[in-house]
Amino acid sequence: MAEVAKSPALRRWFPAAGAIAVTVALLFPVAWMLSTAIKPHSEVFTYPPVWIPDRFTLEAFASSLRGDMFRFLLNSLFVAACTAVLSVVAGALAAYPISRRRTAPTRVALGYLIASIAFPAPLLLISTYIVSAQLDLIDTYVLVILVNSVFTLPVCIWTLKSFFDSLPIEIEEAAMMDGAGPLHTLLRIILSMARPGLTAAGIYAFVTAWNDLTIGLTLTTSTEMRPLPAGISVTFLQEFQYQWPEMMAVATVATLPILALFIAFQRNFIEGVTAGALK
Repeated sequence: MAEVAKSPALRRWFPAAGAIAVTVALLFPVAWMLSTAIKPHSEVFTYPPVWIPDRFTLEAFASSLRGDMFRFLLNSLFVAACTAVLSVVAGALAAYPISRRRTAPTRVALGYLIASIAFPAPLLLISTYIVSAQLDLIDTYVLVILVNSVFTLPVCIWTLKSFFDSLPIEIEEAAMMDGAGPLHTLLRIILSMARPGLTAAGIYAFVTAWNDLTIGLTLTTSTEMRPLPAGISVTFLQEFQYQWPEMMAVATVATLPILALFIAFQRNFIEGVTAGALK
């Protein structure tokens, strides 16, 4: 390490080498997923394993994306989009007063939100399932969206609160001197300035709901209502048969919306996530 500190060349290349190593480690599962998706069943468990199959095939994509899988995909898209909208709207309305009115009640509320992140989801789903069954909400979009929003809301509030803290309060004071109320200031001025923070919170909520397995598997019972992760587990993870190529093919398709989302909003997402750190 001392030689690295003394040599300008090593100081320049050492971080790059570390970044490349981390990138390779992160992309390894993705590459193996793609490799498995294009293999026939006979080559999935060959030893030693091979990256490029002897017989390239797209049968897994053709067979797995028929029928119920498209329905699962639409369910996940609808649930994730609604969760993102609900979490961002509720999170903004909660984060703004917590950021601007730093009183004992708001500090207690913020502490409660942070503490709620530590609760394990399966533990909370037990009581959620019992209450939802009594209210006849099991296997409904409303229940799945609300529960996903409850789990994503604390992080959304924390993210937006950090971003609101970085906005100059003088702009709000000038708006109030012109006669704007707190709600009008929030909707017309603050939210327009907080687009990066809203984007970061929305992407987090969308990705969390999109990738969720536990909620969809616990609170849905019919094929028509299952989101994609729950549908994949029920369809392909059977008692005596694991359809790995088909599962990897669906997983590959499922990563495309998330990849497109990050590519489209990567600048706003990074700015929103780092707002508190920059402050």
